Amino acid sequence: MSIGIAKITERFTKQQLIFISVSGAVVLIFILLLVGIIPGRRDRGGEQVELVIWGVDDEDIWRGTINGFREIYPSARPTYKQIDEDNYEDELINALAAGNGPDIFMFKSSWLGEHKNKIIPAPEDKISMETFSALFPQVAEQDFILNEKVYSMPLFIDTLALFYNRDILDRRGIVFPPETWEEFEAAVPKLREIENGRITLAAAAIGGTSETVLNSYDILSLLMLQSGVPMVNSRFDRADIANKNGERALEFYAQFANPQNPLYTWDGTLGSTIDSFSNETSAMIFAYQGDIEKIEEKNPFLDFDARPVPQISKDNPVNVARYYGLSVSAGSDNKDIAWDFVVFATTDRSNATRYVSETGRPPALRFLINDYINNPEIGVFSRQALTAKSWLKIDEAAIKDSFDGMIGAVLSGELDSRDAIRQAESEITTLMRKK
Repeated sequence: MSIGIAKITERFTKQQLIFISVSGAVVLIFILLLVGIIPGRRDRGGEQVELVIWGVDDEDIWRGTINGFREIYPSARPTYKQIDEDNYEDELINALAAGNGPDIFMFKSSWLGEHKNKIIPAPEDKISMETFSALFPQVAEQDFILNEKVYSMPLFIDTLALFYNRDILDRRGIVFPPETWEEFEAAVPKLREIENGRITLAAAAIGGTSETVLNSYDILSLLMLQSGVPMVNSRFDRADIANKNGERALEFYAQFANPQNPLYTWDGTLGSTIDSFSNETSAMIFAYQGDIEKIEEKNPFLDFDARPVPQISKDNPVNVARYYGLSVSAGSDNKDIAWDFVVFATTDRSNATRYVSETGRPPALRFLINDYINNPEIGVFSRQALTAKSWLKIDEAAIKDSFDGMIGAVLSGELDSRDAIRQAESEITTLMRKK
């Protein structure tokens, strides 16, 4: 390809590029694609190009994008296959290893450290790092860019929020849900109920391991990031959590599940986070927009809402995110056109708007975040995407086990916070050096 997106964007200053992305004018690039001004975007002499796409979305969600892409590439034959999310990673990895995986697939935001060898980065003439940074929030750069190469492009960005039961807070005279952790601590004694030393109403599901606390790893990671913990070093060869700030974050988190602590409010016998919130035995939980459907299925009459997660400092908010992007398989025979599809699916305004509308998920594109920032249903998740942070994870499942280990060791009294976090840091570092 002699002329590409990167060449076009070189004509603009950085400020102009940001303005173009925010205003949605990136769509103009696809007009050029459609009329064939940019070489390589036209019918390839009638040759059929098969593109297999895998994801966790319903097939109907992708019909409009696939049809739109075929208008640009009449010879392209994209097909989409939905995989159950619970089995998605295993099925995908097995298929790729067997050589019969998809050309394009939905790629989780936490996968780059573990699965980067299975995907191929975008050629710069498809999407440059500068253009990517102008289009998407910083968290997407941290999750999908490595060594100045773009490995995936986000479809949406979901963020951890504070869900609260309106009725319970109203009955306890709490007018507004807590915005800071200081306010959160003050709310705990007002909300919880204890009978015979046992929690019967939790102020919040927080403090325990992932066995009972949904998103426990994310909550503790959030506290560490808000406290300025680096998480990993700049060379990505060791974990960097065992410092005073990390210890304080761990102690703060675990206190809520410690019966000896004045702020004790979580008892694992209440059941899982979703169950306890749906049954109204937890006043608050920490969850994502993607968790709402599970709550509503269990209790369609529950009166609840979502607000931003508490912050250490409201002037310097830090959030965490979970989402999927689209990536191209390193084993694809059609990598060039596959990346064209990824760019088209994730940066075209009509495609991105349709995706938000049909899935209900918060947008990833900056100019769509601006459109949805005050939306009553997904606005809170959209706003937080702009201040979300992340770190490269070599194996998230194993890291979660290490986090559970240090939480459990502190709660059982087996280790103090200093030794528990040092042990977790050592485990994660060993894991990083094995990869």
